[in-house]
Amino acid sequence: MSKILLIMPLSTLNWGEKNLGGVDSVCQMLVRQLAQQERPYHYRVLAFDPLNNHSYSGEIIQLSKHLEVVICPLREKRFGLPLPSLLSNWLRIQEQLKDYQPDLVHSHLNSWMIGLGQKTRNVLTLHSYRKIGRKPVSKLNDFVYEQIIPWASHFSVDFYTCVGEELRQALSLETNKPIQVIGNPVDPDYFSAYTANQNLPQNEVNLVTCALITRRKRIDRAIVLLRELKQRGQAATLRIIGPNMDSAYYVQLQQLIKEYELEQDVIFLGKLNQREIVQQYQQANIGIFTSQQETFGLAPLEMMAAGLPLISTPVGILGERQTTFDQLGVVFMQEGQEAMIAERISQIKITDTQAIQTYLRDQFAVENVIEHYQNLYREVLS
Repeated sequence: MSKILLIMPLSTLNWGEKNLGGVDSVCQMLVRQLAQQERPYHYRVLAFDPLNNHSYSGEIIQLSKHLEVVICPLREKRFGLPLPSLLSNWLRIQEQLKDYQPDLVHSHLNSWMIGLGQKTRNVLTLHSYRKIGRKPVSKLNDFVYEQIIPWASHFSVDFYTCVGEELRQALSLETNKPIQVIGNPVDPDYFSAYTANQNLPQNEVNLVTCALITRRKRIDRAIVLLRELKQRGQAATLRIIGPNMDSAYYVQLQQLIKEYELEQDVIFLGKLNQREIVQQYQQANIGIFTSQQETFGLAPLEMMAAGLPLISTPVGILGERQTTFDQLGVVFMQEGQEAMIAERISQIKITDTQAIQTYLRDQFAVENVIEHYQNLYREVLS
């Protein structure tokens, strides 16, 4: 049986208890599902904890007879010194290569691919690339992560996968190595929220959004829509799930809320775990997602899985399959269309979401994603 070393961020093994969104959320789903049934490969997960709540012990945690996990902090001291995460992570990866001796390495971050050598076949999944899906940090940091790391990691990669078409197109301009698009799954737990949100007052509009508070997520547009609703005499609120990642933008949002006199109608909930997010979806009757760019865009799919009609910008997978999602009832909102959307809100609120839930279950099941990856492993190892 071939051995697969998965390298991924993982904040917890108590699924959904902690959730940093994005890649962490996806990797939790994949590892949980891998443990559920027999697999054609033996897996070891080198799980880098992005919260640094775990110290490294080297313990091998057995989740099933074919799946084990080794947890390591993303940032740690080695030899009594606080090393850069690039170096400390590389050392831990080299230890696992020597100890586990995998046939194939599959990483969900390109920096972990650097210097793997030629003894293994190597697959890299891109959730972001260069400037696509990445928040600027500083000139030096941006240069390292947008220029140096993509170049250096490329030497070790045998096969790329991307979570979205925009990433594939950008990458295909720079490499002749094979690339496959494998999207992200939707956690089945979100479908359980559906029955509860049918009992909300019919005359109220309870909007909810879930996103990191950054400029790229354009939460200001959701606030503008709320103002349009209030100006039409509509009882409405907006709940915003997600941590503040951009203090300057957060201040601008607060100023906008004050200018529109919406202080009693906008609620910032901060970072929530999966159970808490599901509860918020149960208290809402419309999901809204206003991001200007997504490499995949998992949050709006989770809103729809929970039975919420969706207002969204055409980004990520929603943009790639815009015709299909439009036919299933998603309301797409372009810049400046907030007033037009507000006029339709009563119709949007009663959208039948059963067809879209069926579509999501069929197209974005966790097991389907794992099957795509295992088929790829078979191809790469042959």
